[in-house]
Amino acid sequence: MQLVPVEIDSAINKLKDMNARKILLQLPDGLKPESFSIFNKFSRYFNVIISSGAFYGACDIGNMEVYNSVDCIVQFGHSEIPNIKYPKPVIFIEYMYNQIELDDSIFNTLKENNIKNIGLLSSVQYYNEMLYVENKLKNMGYNVIIGRNDKRLKYPGQVLGCNFSSAHSISLYVDAYLLVSTGLFHGIGAQLASDKPVYILDLNDKNIKNIKNDVDKFLRKRYARIEKAYDAKKFCVVIDTKVGQYRKKLAYDIYNKIKSLNKDAIIITSDNVNPSDFENIMCDAVVFTGCPRVSIDDGDKFKMPVLTPIEFEQLFKFKNNDRYVMDEIVNVDYSPIK
Repeated sequence: MQLVPVEIDSAINKLKDMNARKILLQLPDGLKPESFSIFNKFSRYFNVIISSGAFYGACDIGNMEVYNSVDCIVQFGHSEIPNIKYPKPVIFIEYMYNQIELDDSIFNTLKENNIKNIGLLSSVQYYNEMLYVENKLKNMGYNVIIGRNDKRLKYPGQVLGCNFSSAHSISLYVDAYLLVSTGLFHGIGAQLASDKPVYILDLNDKNIKNIKNDVDKFLRKRYARIEKAYDAKKFCVVIDTKVGQYRKKLAYDIYNKIKSLNKDAIIITSDNVNPSDFENIMCDAVVFTGCPRVSIDDGDKFKMPVLTPIEFEQLFKFKNNDRYVMDEIVNVDYSPIK
């Protein structure tokens, strides 16, 4: 499966039109091997720096130091988040996978489970594949629905690790969801955001599987981690300074709730989370208001429990809910970076 870029020439022309001179390129890990080729294409016209660091999407486009030193950022592999006010120009070059042929027998799992009304979802890299699957399923007689995107998503049916509004918008009309993707992260998030079954069409393995067992395993591990925070006395509440994850108001709301429990709390800012920083601060637990991946994917890297805001509120009964709720970012506060 090969990645196909939207025209790089188009991005170069946009940069020329805005008279950009210094640009930062952000490449996902899958494109890092192409760094020399991509760098050389842009450096014919601009002063170029490639970021070596990892980034998590269109919400993560650099800190204040980056903004002060470049005219524009060019990010590969993600789509714009429409409701973010980017302090500096950002050009997004979406890399989408080529369509592949799928045999009808792959969809037998849906038939065996008597699924007739299917909600289709995908991450942006697999959007073309989702449209291909939509067409294929319709030809097979299924009722296929693609969810409406909110203002944080660019495309219908698109999901982010922190936003599943496309799934919410059609939950009343589907028997199950089919996520066109690879790996488990987005699938687990979609399942936690919905009470309808979620199946993953894994384009690497070319098969469809129900992820209920994976979600159950995740929840057992996650609840064990969350419970460790119940007896914590000192909390760090973290404001992520990334422009697309900046939820300062929420952080202060959590801070006030911690104080109401007669526990101690401090508020700190972070752009690149380092577990050792929290060990040095000597806190018992962390509530992270930025990307939920830090709490969920990276939780094992920390010696203390790291909770999402929703997990904290459920643990201490500020929200009463019998089922686990995924932390979703719908809007962020405006961060006036100059």
